[in-house]
Amino acid sequence: MRVWSANLAQSPVYRRRLAAVIGATLAVSVAAYGSAQLLWRDAVAESSSAASETGHRSKSAAQDSTHEAADVPAAEPTSTETVVNAIGQLDGSAQIATSGFTLDTDTQLQLENELNAFSSYGYSVSFVLVDVASGKAISSYANTARYSASAIKGPYVLSVAQTGALDLDVAYLAETDAGGNTQYLIDQAITVSDNTAYKELHDTYGTDGFAQWSSAVGVSADVTQGAYLNMSAADLARMWAAGYGYLFDDDGSSTSAAASSASEGDGSSGAGTGDNTTQSATDVSSAARQWLAGEFSSTLNSTIHMALGEQYSVYTKAGWINGEGGYYALNDAGIVRSSSGDYVLAVMSDACEEYDLLSGLVSMLDTIHSAAMTA
Repeated sequence: MRVWSANLAQSPVYRRRLAAVIGATLAVSVAAYGSAQLLWRDAVAESSSAASETGHRSKSAAQDSTHEAADVPAAEPTSTETVVNAIGQLDGSAQIATSGFTLDTDTQLQLENELNAFSSYGYSVSFVLVDVASGKAISSYANTARYSASAIKGPYVLSVAQTGALDLDVAYLAETDAGGNTQYLIDQAITVSDNTAYKELHDTYGTDGFAQWSSAVGVSADVTQGAYLNMSAADLARMWAAGYGYLFDDDGSSTSAAASSASEGDGSSGAGTGDNTTQSATDVSSAARQWLAGEFSSTLNSTIHMALGEQYSVYTKAGWINGEGGYYALNDAGIVRSSSGDYVLAVMSDACEEYDLLSGLVSMLDTIHSAAMTA
């Protein structure tokens, strides 16, 4: 057997067959390995391509989102927001504080002298003035609490009208006894500061609307504590900032012409009639606000009106008391629509009956406004 095996291994035929078998086996192995390599490379390439496509889509989506966000402009603040934000920037404990501008030295000294005149007579005073367009503001002891007296009546009426607690349209039209009575109460409470009329309004409409309205502009005083309040000039100015938005920042005037045009049309029925009804209601609301603004245009004992009423349109409500219940006050607050721009002004003091002192201060503040606080 050994000889046969050795001879077989040395046989040329045997060696050729063995080499062929080995070569074929190697060829199969190499081919299989190559196929595996190709499959692996294809899988990697496909995975890489998919990842690249996913990344591209994610990047594109992110860029689209960024572009979309950049395309949306920031909302412009309303007049009310401009005034309220400016009040928040003032130093409420300073004798003179400004925001958005700086007083020159001479004007600073003149204003200090004006304020010191109150002290020389044994009185104290606070004020806040904010330009509606620019947001520039000036104040004196803005956060000092003082007795509101009847200066609170104006903001109260504005609040119940704006929140809808009181239907101003019904009061303005006065087509019913109830509407006519409400109109009378508003007129008397604002124009001549009638306490009985104010009490009836306050008892009827309560303080829920007033509290909601005041809270929306950051008033810190608790308006539910009574018909008359201890509050700061800053809070009184915030209330009139809300009043400005209600009386003058509405779109009623812009729809008046369209409503008039529609009412003068061909009188066809159907959808047009419904549109006329809606536009007519809008006209009534706009006219009602205009009427209410007019109620504030020449109110009793307004030192702002005394100082500026012959030059500008002013919308104010004063308050005063001279010792009753231990209270002393001469206050005034509201809106001045001056030739240099609209502004909100609140002045509070214990200088009862010193109308010249307050009107002199108001005149000086108007000069400062026109010189340094316009937009």
